[in-house]
Amino acid sequence: MTVKVDLRPQGLKLAERKKVDLPRVVALALLSVFVVTSSFTVAYGLFILRDLESQRQLLQESVDRLASENKGLDGYIAENKKRLDQYEKALSMLKQELPSIEFLFATIVSLSDDVWLSQVRQVPGRADVEGYAFAENDVAAFALKLLNSSVVNAISPLVTTKETKRTKGEQESSLVKFSFSCELKDFMSTHDVVEGVEKDEIKR
Repeated sequence: MTVKVDLRPQGLKLAERKKVDLPRVVALALLSVFVVTSSFTVAYGLFILRDLESQRQLLQESVDRLASENKGLDGYIAENKKRLDQYEKALSMLKQELPSIEFLFATIVSLSDDVWLSQVRQVPGRADVEGYAFAENDVAAFALKLLNSSVVNAISPLVTTKETKRTKGEQESSLVKFSFSCELKDFMSTHDVVEGVEKDEIKR
């Protein structure tokens, strides 16, 4: 049986027991730093990922909302364009029919009981009138009233001829046949000018 006895001084024994394994300590420190750094990096990465995902959802909602508003705006534009086309068609018809209506109205107002019309032909900017009267003065009065209306710019030429016609009682009556042409005003241009002047006055 062998027995080992350490005969070294007690201080030397304690110093040997307290000797530190430096490489092991360094390795443990580096490992600890790596674990802490990795944990922080993973946590920060998860935070950034969640933040980016939240921003992506917000952007997607914004894109969907804008797409929906864009569709509604397209429908609104299409509806207004269709309505504008209808207004333009109505305005075009009005430009064509308004001069005729205004001239016929002015003609009826200017007629007297001693003057009647046999034919009225109207083209853009001009109207040809034919009719009968009992006297040339009646024709002149009718033409003057028509000229003073807001429809006619000028009348030319005024042609009159005398004719004899039989009435229902088989009696011959002397009548004056007349014809003349009327230069008509452009109502739509006048209307546009008046509207422009009114808008300028409102702005002032």
